[in-house]
Amino acid sequence: MPSLLYVQMNVKSEMVRIQQNVAQNQTATMLEIGTSLLNQMAEQSRKLTVVEAQILNQTTRIEIQLLENSLSTNKLEKQLLLQTTEIHKLQNMNNVLETRVLEMETKHQTELEGIHTEKEKLQRLVSRQSHTIEDLEKSLHAANSNTSLLQRQQLQLLESVQTHSLLLLFVLPAPLVQEQQVSQDCAQNRRAGFNTSGIYTLHVANMTEPRKVFCDMETERGGWTVIQRRTNGSVNFQRKWKEYKQGFGDPAGEYWLGNEAVHLLTSQASYSLRVELLDWEGNQAYAHYETFQLGSERHLYRISLKGYSGTAGQQSGIVLQGINFSTRDSDNDNCFCKCAQMLSGGWWFDACGLSNLNGIYYPAKHNVRKLNGIRWHYFQGPSYSLKGTRMMIRPSDF
Repeated sequence: MPSLLYVQMNVKSEMVRIQQNVAQNQTATMLEIGTSLLNQMAEQSRKLTVVEAQILNQTTRIEIQLLENSLSTNKLEKQLLLQTTEIHKLQNMNNVLETRVLEMETKHQTELEGIHTEKEKLQRLVSRQSHTIEDLEKSLHAANSNTSLLQRQQLQLLESVQTHSLLLLFVLPAPLVQEQQVSQDCAQNRRAGFNTSGIYTLHVANMTEPRKVFCDMETERGGWTVIQRRTNGSVNFQRKWKEYKQGFGDPAGEYWLGNEAVHLLTSQASYSLRVELLDWEGNQAYAHYETFQLGSERHLYRISLKGYSGTAGQQSGIVLQGINFSTRDSDNDNCFCKCAQMLSGGWWFDACGLSNLNGIYYPAKHNVRKLNGIRWHYFQGPSYSLKGTRMMIRPSDF
């Protein structure tokens, strides 16, 4: 019995030891497993830490990049805003320019229409003037072909002068009067007691040479210095500027005193002008201007007239103010057509208007429908060429 018990006790003791050994082995195994797990967990934690650090670095870079992108976006937004503002300004400017262009187009259209209208008027004027020129050419041809007729008419005129005292004023030269004093116009000779009409020598101030003129000492108390006379067509009045400036012709017959001499006279004192007209039927008329002045050559011998009266029409045949003198080589009129070339002679033409006492001399029966003849619109109409004319001046206070 005791031995059995002993055996049992030994067996129990052995079992306890074995269990203890097993427990110790299991504990060691568990410790090894735990240590291994801890090592793995530590390694895993280290790796996670590295990954976390990488993620943190990547996140930081992304945040920095986002910040940079945000700054760039703000800059772009500002630039876009500026560009938008500029675009608005350009649009406004474009609108203004479009409005101006539209206004200019409208203005140009209006001007173009006006130009077209003026062009049509000029074309009509040129057409009328072409017909007039054709008529003038025919008239000139007829005048050239009738030279012998002109000579006969001159002889008839000379015979008629002998029997008609009226024509003596236009045709017959008076005897030369010897002046006893130095005078610059006929009025001074008349005041000095010379009462015979004829040729006198004048010494006009600022002129280098004396001038011979015809003095009318009888008409309206006399004292008239004749500056133009047409009687028979013996002198050609188709002259250039220089000749009209200096004067031409013969004081005993037909002549033009000269624009420069008339300017110098009328610039020293106030003068009156008397224009006398004679037609082919023996009718005469006159135009009187209270004041008359001729500008200098620099001012194109511009004529100034005031105070018209007389029998040569209710209105003046010369425009009273502001008309320049024109010749065929110096066109100073107010017409595109060059009146001196179309109507002949030298005159204050304005727009080829109401008179031209220096036109072509046409004989009797050939003096109608002559627009380039010796004309005075309000006496015998615009196309009647007169037989005789005189222009003469004297001081207004004579």
